[in-house]
Amino acid sequence: MLKIIAGRHKGRTFTVPSTSETLRPTLGRVRQRIFDLLGPFPSSSWVMDGFSGTGALGLEALSRGAAFVVFVEKDPLEVQRLRKRLAAWQETSCALVVASDFFIYPGPEHPIDIVFLDPPYRKDMFRRLLKHLSRALWTTSKTRVVLELARDEKVTLPPEWILLKERVVGPSHLLILQKKQEE
Repeated sequence: MLKIIAGRHKGRTFTVPSTSETLRPTLGRVRQRIFDLLGPFPSSSWVMDGFSGTGALGLEALSRGAAFVVFVEKDPLEVQRLRKRLAAWQETSCALVVASDFFIYPGPEHPIDIVFLDPPYRKDMFRRLLKHLSRALWTTSKTRVVLELARDEKVTLPPEWILLKERVVGPSHLLILQKKQEE
């Protein structure tokens, strides 16, 4: 069971299927740390929750006042669950659930302010993710990317990225990144 930590849905809970071998929702204490690291959450933010799974990060962003959240998830069952959850919480007008692989989805037309990425651990996706984000038309030099990796995963940033913050919390290695401004 997961619980929303803050905002208009604070305390709301939702179940996570225990039968899934690939689903690894972001723990509450890790989500809390992520939002603490991000600082005050601007209510005009457009957010993307890539590899969204249960949608815990995007739902937390909606609860805290994000203007719009795009959830990208390729598992059809999780897509269905997330759509039902958003409908039950009356959040369908400020959210879009996209049934797609993150690397294939071309992205929204509106620029994204914050991208949450919690890809499968230890799959060596880090460089591929940043390369994809570097080319994405919906990211800007102001877009912050929150990347959750396994605690023991080490990374070397490509030169076009800036590390804003880095923390290890429980099983997670958190990175907050931003693209360098083009000169």
